Amino acid sequence: MGYEELTRHLIRTAETRRDGILARAREEAAKIAEDARRMAETVERDARESAGREAGRARHLRMNRVRQEANEVWLRARAAVADAVLARVEERLPLLLGEARYLGVAKRLYREIVRELPAGNVVVRADGVTRAALEASASSARIRFEPLQETEIGGVEASDEDGAFLVRNTLRSRFVKARPALMVELWRRLPGPDE
Repeated sequence: MGYEELTRHLIRTAETRRDGILARAREEAAKIAEDARRMAETVERDARESAGREAGRARHLRMNRVRQEANEVWLRARAAVADAVLARVEERLPLLLGEARYLGVAKRLYREIVRELPAGNVVVRADGVTRAALEASASSARIRFEPLQETEIGGVEASDEDGAFLVRNTLRSRFVKARPALMVELWRRLPGPDE
């Protein structure tokens, strides 16, 4: 019986140790599972935040592209309006020739170029009304009057006889010269995309 008692004692001791080892293993497994769960929650939260940031960046990039395209369309529309206005002004330039005050304007255009005329014989080209008025008032025999080219509108142009020197002061040339400033003014007055 001594052996049986010893055997039972050994079995109880082994069972106690086994139960202790199992309890510690369960506690360790529970800690590992809890750490894994916390880590999974952290990784999931980080992944969601990262995905949210990436989606926000993509949305922001798309919105910027859309805004840029809208601004490009708006700028093209403003440019088309400005070009149409300037084209309309250029179309209406010939109408100035029929106004009563045009002769005064044409004489002023002529006076502006007189000091730039070269020495020697000069050819002055002007439209019919202006040419008649200038021929009557010009006293210099060195000046010969001719009709203005049909591509020009009103005003005068002058050159030496061989055409080497040319000064042009016509309504069209003044309009072409003023066009950049007119375009700036039109752009300033046309509403922008946020107006």
